[in-house]
Amino acid sequence: MIQRLIILFITLIISTQVMSQQWSIEYPLDENETAYFIVGDMSGEYNYSIGYKMNKMTGVTHPVALCIDEEGFYKDKVYDDIVTKGFFCCAMGLDDGNLFVAARCGDNASDEIYEKLWVAIINTDLEIVNDNYLYVEHPYISFGYTMHVLMDNKDEIVVVCQITDDIPQEINAHYDYAFYKMNTECDLLNYSYLENVSRNCNITDFTLVPNTDLYAVFGNGMRPNGVETIFYIDENLNYRYSDIIDNANNYPNLLYPEFMCVDHWFDDNHFLMSMQSSKTSGDNEWCPLVLKMDRQMNVIDRLSLERQDTTDYVSQYRSMVYVDSTTIYISTYQYNDMDDILPNTAIVYRINDNLDILGMKKIDVKEFLNILYIQPTYDKGCIIQGFVDDGRNRRTIICKLSESDFETNESTLQDKTFSDMKVYPNPVSSFLY
Repeated sequence: MIQRLIILFITLIISTQVMSQQWSIEYPLDENETAYFIVGDMSGEYNYSIGYKMNKMTGVTHPVALCIDEEGFYKDKVYDDIVTKGFFCCAMGLDDGNLFVAARCGDNASDEIYEKLWVAIINTDLEIVNDNYLYVEHPYISFGYTMHVLMDNKDEIVVVCQITDDIPQEINAHYDYAFYKMNTECDLLNYSYLENVSRNCNITDFTLVPNTDLYAVFGNGMRPNGVETIFYIDENLNYRYSDIIDNANNYPNLLYPEFMCVDHWFDDNHFLMSMQSSKTSGDNEWCPLVLKMDRQMNVIDRLSLERQDTTDYVSQYRSMVYVDSTTIYISTYQYNDMDDILPNTAIVYRINDNLDILGMKKIDVKEFLNILYIQPTYDKGCIIQGFVDDGRNRRTIICKLSESDFETNESTLQDKTFSDMKVYPNPVSSFLY
């Protein structure tokens, strides 16, 4: 049944013109349920948000998906008849309006083992068009929660995910990586396992490098010292080598990248990447950055979105989406107050591929909000989604913003909302302290 959106007048307070916001959804839940929509994507004229719904009494989760039209009307479906326990981890819009999804799942509701991966194509009615189950192989026993997906030049779907052979406490488990390649009927074409040599295992994004057979995987795996890195996989899903971002002649000891997000190569040699760094210019704990990179992973240019009026400011996971060269959205989040005395502020920036700020939108949220995920819309706007936690319940908020919602007043854009760091000399020929 199609459900009408719920406009939020209490939990979501827009700090600028309230009526300029297109629509908001607060996903409805029963008293003993909680829902968390992790990711999503645009496909045709629709937007999808996917995640899980959890029974608070049993702790069992099931995958759930929303398909939302341009007016904010949506359909939802819980796939509890397909999956005993589990949740969606990644999604990718397809050209025909359908969506590719992947969920880790398990057959025993009483343990923390997720021994199979459910991959599927779903349509705008959230019906299953094609699907398949992929099982983890010995000695591995479970999939992890991190997954990413892309489409290669042959219209084949490639998925990377974490796998582990030991889950006494999943949060502390050591993870290796599994790569899967399949067609759009979800038939498995190839797969490989990669042993992780790092003490860390996060993957925050991966991309196909133009005019090569290489996939660049971003995160902090495959380096013994555990630093953020990029490692490369070839078209046969074999490991090739690893590298670090930027060389010592450009920005040494400055970037410390985390939560790297690559959304689009705007030509064969350059792409934009959002990230955050613990290297800040003042007392701030985090500095959100947008970097222009070349294919050798050197930093060509950068835009700092560091705030000077807060000590804790973070760019959230999956924080950038590319619409076109003059419309790129960056979502950031300012955490002010865990006790809910002061409002917490999400700021979405509109920039171009020259890293000029063209507009911004502030959203004040009374309660604690986290994981500010962003995706494009059919009318060149964007959707942001995250969960609000009041200490008792966690609920998802999904907001639609149009291109015209973004403040373009020059004085507003230059009112110390952001501060660009300057480094001299730049570049340098040796280490800069």
